Amino acid sequence: MAPIPRILTNPLSIITGALFGAISGPDSTLPSNGTNATIWGSDYKGSASFQNLTLVASVAPSSASTSIPSSSSLVYFTNQPDIYLGCDNKTFTSWDNVVLMNPLQYGDISSSNTTCGEWVLIQNRENTYQKSMAKVVGRCSECAYGSVSLSIPSLDDLAPSLPFFDMTFDPTSSLTVSNLTDPINPLSVETPISPYDLVHIVWGLSDPPNKPEPTKPTPTLTTSTILKPTTTTTKTTESPSPKPTKTSRPAPPPSPKPTKPAGKKFSGRGTWYSDTTGQCEHRYSQSDMIVAVNEAQMGNGKNLCGRKLLVTAKGSSASVVVTVVDMCPSKYCNFGDLDLSQGAFKKFASLGKGVLDLSWTFV
Repeated sequence: MAPIPRILTNPLSIITGALFGAISGPDSTLPSNGTNATIWGSDYKGSASFQNLTLVASVAPSSASTSIPSSSSLVYFTNQPDIYLGCDNKTFTSWDNVVLMNPLQYGDISSSNTTCGEWVLIQNRENTYQKSMAKVVGRCSECAYGSVSLSIPSLDDLAPSLPFFDMTFDPTSSLTVSNLTDPINPLSVETPISPYDLVHIVWGLSDPPNKPEPTKPTPTLTTSTILKPTTTTTKTTESPSPKPTKTSRPAPPPSPKPTKPAGKKFSGRGTWYSDTTGQCEHRYSQSDMIVAVNEAQMGNGKNLCGRKLLVTAKGSSASVVVTVVDMCPSKYCNFGDLDLSQGAFKKFASLGKGVLDLSWTFV
């Protein structure tokens, strides 16, 4: 699949925000009785569009600047490729599950009455089992009340059957995602379509998802304000913190009902997948060494979450240690099969190979 959707527009128009806004009226209406536009415990209905960060980000303020970001989106470029600075002064990438909120529900960044930095649970209104957790990193100046703009990974969570990663978006196109997927006369996935109103959604404020493994955030923490706690904490403050994580992780071995003692070898097919969240409720990247275990061995619980597997592949001298973060449904994976992250799969072969003959054991 393509690494990022192509955009038919002038890349220099970085503050236009042209690819934003669910401009068809959302189902939710702005409260007129003086209550907050966004409150906990309430659901909001609208539509999700594609956010092209290169069109809405601005050049970051200088290190000497103490002013609060004031661009239309409140998203800034950094000096590193594909790393942005959000409204909460924290970094993220285009591969993270992030959302730009409509102005009315984004609120006022200079006060506490803002959704900046909050997490939202977004569901596909046509299938509420398809959902995504995303963090508010900025403002979508053209989005109507109830509507948002999302990164491609979040859109893919909401409608995994649609080829979002391969789509070409053009804000001037009159063609929609419905034209692309028309059952009678479907368009080629390369046909430019409008980035607006891609998925009808319902969403609400949510607690943050469980944090991933302690070392995972380190690569993306690039600013000095974030690096400082990381470096100092790794040796002192965070030392106690891994303890609970490691204490809770050994707990699963006694309780897992499947017989998976370390050292017992399993074999099966190895495939790769594209999700960024899973049954263990951790957010991760496809470059991480992670795996989804078949449903027969994983079950529907979290007993195996965090367990490490040592994986080898027939015809390859490589061996990879991966962490269990998800379950592969039985319709895709049989007993012994593993669904690897793209990063883990590529340790053995190119993604084009599709299927590997694996042997693996718990470590």
